[in-house]
Amino acid sequence: MKRVALAALLLVPAVASAQSTLSDQINAVDAAQQNHDYVARQAWDAQQRAQQAAYAAAQAREARAAAAAREVAAARQKKLDAKEDRDQAYEDKLRDLDLQEREVSLQAKKTAVSRENDIIDSDLQKKSAETDLIKSRADSNRNLSEGTKTLLEKNGNRAELEGQAAVKKESGWFH
Repeated sequence: MKRVALAALLLVPAVASAQSTLSDQINAVDAAQQNHDYVARQAWDAQQRAQQAAYAAAQAREARAAAAAREVAAARQKKLDAKEDRDQAYEDKLRDLDLQEREVSLQAKKTAVSRENDIIDSDLQKKSAETDLIKSRADSNRNLSEGTKTLLEKNGNRAELEGQAAVKKESGWFH
């Protein structure tokens, strides 16, 4: 037992020194682990910052691309609107011209109808004048006929009177 005790006594400082070395090693490993964790954390943070910067840069590129696309779309829409406005103005002018043409056509038809009425009135007046002329010629002929008849009747009466006078004269005493 002495031996065991002696060996235990000898081992106690060795265990104590081994314990201190083990403690130092554990502390060193722990420090190394903490250092490694710190470096890993720093690397991870740096990686996160790099990813965030890359993401922000990508977002900025996308925003610029979207803005450029919006500008292109706005310019295209502006051109389309201008073209549509021109087309609309052209169609408006065509409608105005069509309306004016219809108004002119309607006015021409009204004028033609008015003139047709004037022509009809003129034809009626011409026929009325021709009828009046025919009536006046007939009246003139009737008047001439009646005048001639009256003249002939008077000549006949005078001849009769002359004949009677000649008979009286011949039959009379003084013949």
